[in-house]
Amino acid sequence: MFLGREIANKFGMVDHDAMEAETRKIMQRLNPNFTNFKSPVSALSGGQRQSVAITRAVYFNARILIMDEPTAALGPQETAMVAELINQLKAEGIGIFLISHDIHDVMELCDRISVMKNGKLVGTENVADVTDDEILSMIILGKKPTKSN
Repeated sequence: MFLGREIANKFGMVDHDAMEAETRKIMQRLNPNFTNFKSPVSALSGGQRQSVAITRAVYFNARILIMDEPTAALGPQETAMVAELINQLKAEGIGIFLISHDIHDVMELCDRISVMKNGKLVGTENVADVTDDEILSMIILGKKPTKSN
């Protein structure tokens, strides 16, 4: 959590107790079910690793998060945990750029969708104004949906 930004005590030594206390406090707010505070990140599940990365960014006052395929290679339970965390951060006013190929994640978690094809912007739509099929059409055909009146 504090890699490169360790908390030091008055003697300049790394203060492990203070870092654990701060980690517990922020993690309790963002992911109250997290309990592996003593485990190395390499021993955590994919969802738990995502929680640590997101929590680290929030702790150090990130106002915008860029998340590239945050649910890739996660099981259903971990995917739900990350989705819940994303929704909580949105509610707290943190801006999130979610890059994903999972149309269900995009439709569930996003307010707006921008589709790119061959390095060019096809278009940006409000999620509430388009269907899954219209977004898929943008992806496949590279054209914005036409709205009939």
